[in-house]
Amino acid sequence: MSTSSASRSKPLWRVLYEGAEITVTTWHVEVDGLRIAIPELRGMTRCLTYRYPMVKVAAVTAGLELAIAAPFAVAYGSALMVCAGLVSACGVAFGVIGDAQRNPRYQEIHAVIRGQRVVLYGTRDHQQFGFVWRALIRAVEANRDLYPYD
Repeated sequence: MSTSSASRSKPLWRVLYEGAEITVTTWHVEVDGLRIAIPELRGMTRCLTYRYPMVKVAAVTAGLELAIAAPFAVAYGSALMVCAGLVSACGVAFGVIGDAQRNPRYQEIHAVIRGQRVVLYGTRDHQQFGFVWRALIRAVEANRDLYPYD
């Protein structure tokens, strides 16, 4: 019995994900008018980009406000200073949380195609990104039997 890749048949063709920007089938990925065969995809990785570093700066600022308010409150024996520091820090913290929810991270799928690293897909939509990522994984797994050692 031969186990060469020439004796194995292609997986059954079906569409795993179809969207406006990308279509994933068990045989190929179609993106920007290009059709890329699934066996040509190597080293697929998810890349998460945090585009809003000000969230981290605001969180550090809130911590500093609490650190500065506490010694003054102890030195002057004033509960009012503690309350002012807490209110200020909470205001910044709520701003950080609100900003993080309104401005989600950007996600990309990178792959190596014919020796060159390219971005296959990118979006801010977490749900859509998950659908595309799972479709690509299913397509690669369906082709694993055809090219088991690649």
